[in-house]
Amino acid sequence: MSALAKRIPLLIDESDGTLDAFPQARALGYTGVSSKSCKGFYKSTVNAARCAQWNTAAGDAARYFLSGEDLTMQAGLSVQQDLALVAWLGLSHVERNGHHYVNGLAAAPEAEQQALLRAHPGLYETSGGAVRLAIRDGQLDLSSLATAPGFATGRPGAGISWDAMRSVY
Repeated sequence: MSALAKRIPLLIDESDGTLDAFPQARALGYTGVSSKSCKGFYKSTVNAARCAQWNTAAGDAARYFLSGEDLTMQAGLSVQQDLALVAWLGLSHVERNGHHYVNGLAAAPEAEQQALLRAHPGLYETSGGAVRLAIRDGQLDLSSLATAPGFATGRPGAGISWDAMRSVY
């Protein structure tokens, strides 16, 4: 791996299951890791700090890197908070897969869907019978999140309808 990593960036992905996975992978020659909210906000933060520290020590600002992906992030509060995290980490591109596997916010109550749509009209749209992320030319309009109170939680009334949740047990 070390010889290959000198020619191309190598990223650990799904094998990033523990807090020490990236340092172990680095010892094998890997140079990158993904920020994934599902694997932990703090792990993403620690790995970003590791990249900065290792790059400073190596004298190469781009050798170690952090990418972003959200395989399981669904539209709504979780994706908004993930967007805030990756923006804070300085990531300008994130692989967004979660919205491909479900029908947008169809599982959420209609009132919750409409509240998110009203609060973030550039981020969401209605299509296929549900409110979902509005992806235009591979991009999301984040302008409404910049002025939202809290950690990208949105506007008053545009959150999770806790009373509509059902037990899975």
